[in-house]
Amino acid sequence: MTLKTRARSKFSRAFGNNFQDTLIIRLLYSRDIVALPSITKLVVSNIPDGVVLIKEIDDIVKVFQIANDEKIPVIPRLGGTSGFGGCLPYKKGVVIDLKGLKQEFLIDPGDLSVTVSSPYVFSDLQRSLNMQGFSLCSYPSSLYSGTIGGWFAQDGSGIGALKYGGSLDQVKEIEVVLPTGEIKNFSDEDKLSLFAGSQGTLGIITKLKLSVKFNTPLSYKACTYDSAKDLVVGLKSLNNLDIFSIWVMNPKQVALLNSTSDYALPERYLVIVSKEVNYKEEESEFYANFNQTIRENKGQILDDRYIKDIWKHRFRTFSLLKNTKTFLFGEAIIPIDKSDQYIKKIETFFNNQIQIEGTMISPEKLSLLYFVKEKDEISDIKTAMLFMKFYKIMKKVVKYKGHPYTTGLWFSGYYKHIYGNEQLLSYKAYKKSIDPKKICNPGKVISPRLKIFPLMKLKTALKLASEVIG
Repeated sequence: MTLKTRARSKFSRAFGNNFQDTLIIRLLYSRDIVALPSITKLVVSNIPDGVVLIKEIDDIVKVFQIANDEKIPVIPRLGGTSGFGGCLPYKKGVVIDLKGLKQEFLIDPGDLSVTVSSPYVFSDLQRSLNMQGFSLCSYPSSLYSGTIGGWFAQDGSGIGALKYGGSLDQVKEIEVVLPTGEIKNFSDEDKLSLFAGSQGTLGIITKLKLSVKFNTPLSYKACTYDSAKDLVVGLKSLNNLDIFSIWVMNPKQVALLNSTSDYALPERYLVIVSKEVNYKEEESEFYANFNQTIRENKGQILDDRYIKDIWKHRFRTFSLLKNTKTFLFGEAIIPIDKSDQYIKKIETFFNNQIQIEGTMISPEKLSLLYFVKEKDEISDIKTAMLFMKFYKIMKKVVKYKGHPYTTGLWFSGYYKHIYGNEQLLSYKAYKKSIDPKKICNPGKVISPRLKIFPLMKLKTALKLASEVIG
């Protein structure tokens, strides 16, 4: 128990058994998909004081009332499937677990939209939509664990974004509990753009209305390239084919897929293309155009037998690591024109022992996910060094006109690189107006000051550490 007696009594009276503060519960909520090295405890108080299991929207209002009175940080949590630390406490506080929030699902066929509660998992939503002949426009590769609310809070992108855009392009309206306890709905573009990527620092998103489309079958083709440079040329050439999604793997990732499945894919740079097709003639035209485009741009076309049923692996990236004791990963968004240079930089930096896969999220941008795995347990010191290496290569993406996938805790301070200075100023002004006590998920978006050395910000400390250790 770390809350003051008065604050703990308030939470206990308000929520009963839905407020928990045993050590084992607090430890469970002290991490996301990536376990933190112990050394991070010097700068981050990531073990919360307690956890509130949310059942109704009014529960969130009550949490904010108590938190404002007692000046206690409130940290929202949904799936916890990101590795950027957006759902981790920075200076303790109370985590509110939103997964138990009452589920809502309302589809509007005329408007081609669906309204859902924020804890809705993508795979469940896609299944419900498919049953009525509809589909999500775009969705993350964490289809089976990622939530709609968490995706929007990170300003997520993903599969289908090449054709339909990312979360901000899909979401039409949100319901939010502000840090003041007020429940509001926003549908104007300016407010939506502030909440997208805000990491839950402006309030708790409880409901979202997003665009859907008619469910159209996908057809797949694949090709390989001998070098990252040839890969980029090929990716650019595919932009003319009205593609739904482009999935990319480097040779190490292909080798990992081969070793954990029955595939025997060539261990080169692999590209898997999917396109929406309504009839056989459209599919034949796609195949012909794809084959011609690849031949003209230094690619090697793969026979369809090589990629039979491969799409099912599109959502199982992290399941490939099931026999791995330790892994760390990073994700960055990079201009296509610079992506070959950045890919080679990553591969060289990790001595070609790194897995990389990517998704084209627009004709000009590629989202790259890269990770290193260790079969055996490694020491805490080695984990910390690996963590710093990842941070070092991630911050170098800025030199290639790119940026981290999102901010969270570890890349707080990079908001300006992602959205620009004008939006940063708008964010700060709005944050100040609705959260004057700074209780709503502190330490995310704006880089916080170190608890052991308040004159230095976390971003600065991580930069320095990555240069020394990484």
